Amino acid sequence: MFESVQALLAEHAQLQEELADPALHADAARAKKVNRRYAELSRIVSAHGAWLEAQDDLVAARELAKEDEAFAAEVPALEEALATAQERLRRLLIPRDPDAHGRRAQPRARQQHPLT
Repeated sequence: MFESVQALLAEHAQLQEELADPALHADAARAKKVNRRYAELSRIVSAHGAWLEAQDDLVAARELAKEDEAFAAEVPALEEALATAQERLRRLLIPRDPDAHGRRAQPRARQQHPLT
């Protein structure tokens, strides 16, 4: 799941290297563009990290639940946390609508033909 994230993580790392280069800041417009993209990708990187951590926590709790019921009691909350992290990452991966002034594209309801 989230195979497209790997390319974005690589782009984020590359932008981080660019931002460390003083030559970038000689071109204010380019620096602003790189900073904006870096900030956008930073949200995705953070959400991806939270999703991976939630997965690891759930796997560990399920494994430990075999030996200790206290961990079994945590599993439902960890499943919910994983679902929340997954949904947040999924939403961040929805492409932005260029006509919506920075808002994410929203799925449009299908209109039915009046005669059907």
